[in-house]
Amino acid sequence: MKNIISIIVFSTVAISCSKSVSEQDLQHLNGYWEINEVKTPDNETKVYQSNNNADYFVLNDQNGTRSKVVVQLDGTIQSNGIQENFTIKDSANAIYLNYQTEFSQWTEKVDQLTADELIIINDNNIKYIYKRFIPVVINE
Repeated sequence: MKNIISIIVFSTVAISCSKSVSEQDLQHLNGYWEINEVKTPDNETKVYQSNNNADYFVLNDQNGTRSKVVVQLDGTIQSNGIQENFTIKDSANAIYLNYQTEFSQWTEKVDQLTADELIIINDNNIKYIYKRFIPVVINE
């Protein structure tokens, strides 16, 4: 009986300590992401039905950039010209994006990352739930 309890406890600890995002998952970060939902620490949720704005991530090894883009009616994508540089930090069983600009620095935890979903938690414990951005193109 003690062996069974030990196995259950060990399995529970091993699962809870494992990383939800691996370095291999980071390949999915590249591309366009749109915010689908935002959750605050006091359980308030804001759902975005549709959005022409997206975050564009480019990751090369452990360094990357993030910029805000807007999709135009003809399908072209226009950037606001501001690019935030970040580095990847693998720490405490989690993956973090460490940003540094000339004005500020901050860290965001990559809580989940798949081909279609990205969840980032910022320093204020606000959870941003993204979905892969698919632009709507209006043909003339």
